[in-house]
Amino acid sequence: MRNKKSFSFDEEKDAQEIFNNGFPDGNIDYSKMYLVAKFIRQTHDLGEIRLEREIIKFCKMQDKSFNPVTEADSIKKWVRSALRYNLRKIDSVSISQKEIDLIKLINNNKERKLLFSILVFSKALKKGSVKKDKSNLKASENYYIHYNNFLDIIRLSRLSNVSETDLADILYKYKTYFTFYNAERELIRLDFIDKTPHKEIIISDLNNLINLYSILFENKKSEYPKILGKCIICKKEFIKKSNRQRTCLEHSIILERRRKARWRNKHKKNKETFRTIDL
Repeated sequence: MRNKKSFSFDEEKDAQEIFNNGFPDGNIDYSKMYLVAKFIRQTHDLGEIRLEREIIKFCKMQDKSFNPVTEADSIKKWVRSALRYNLRKIDSVSISQKEIDLIKLINNNKERKLLFSILVFSKALKKGSVKKDKSNLKASENYYIHYNNFLDIIRLSRLSNVSETDLADILYKYKTYFTFYNAERELIRLDFIDKTPHKEIIISDLNNLINLYSILFENKKSEYPKILGKCIICKKEFIKKSNRQRTCLEHSIILERRRKARWRNKHKKNKETFRTIDL
């Protein structure tokens, strides 16, 4: 089943689910096999030949009639992609108060929702670079979306009555917010990005942007203090998952890793002590 690849904020989770449980309908999804190939390569640290063998083995487990000869081109694409790219995992992105205030100037709710989704999506794209060899990548302070991201942006906006053509028309309506490159480059640059942010909100629930949108843009002010907290380390605002949470997601992960490292070191020392006593 050859579907168009959709953007995922957490490819590691998606690939793990497919690898462990197979495809939901029992048919091989050729677009998601790119994730599976990357997962197999990263998990087992395989080279090209062994990776190809494991991909074929996985496909035959999903579909006994899978033919590696007739599907040779697809297999080569999966292998080539897996060798060049890692799995994407984006835990959070930050947006500034200035960016929020600018989007608030848009009166049409549908258009405002799409521009908000574009803003967050562009931040995720920039943060989620998955290319293994980054030596030739040029650092840039700009933020972009691609024309092939339109369906993902519409999906994040949860708008069922918007087509890719509709989105293109809306972007053109707000053309002062963007720079459109020629068709060959397939890039649109966001020109309303705040490049010197002072007050930021950290968004960690990226698949549920509309929940935050309704709070920021639809006058649900009573809920605002309940879901926002200020990280005690970086001082940025973040979306709280519980009343006890005191740090943003990024620093929560760092602190948890440190806690686990201390536990491992302590456990290792205790083992060495008991070993000494036994001797």
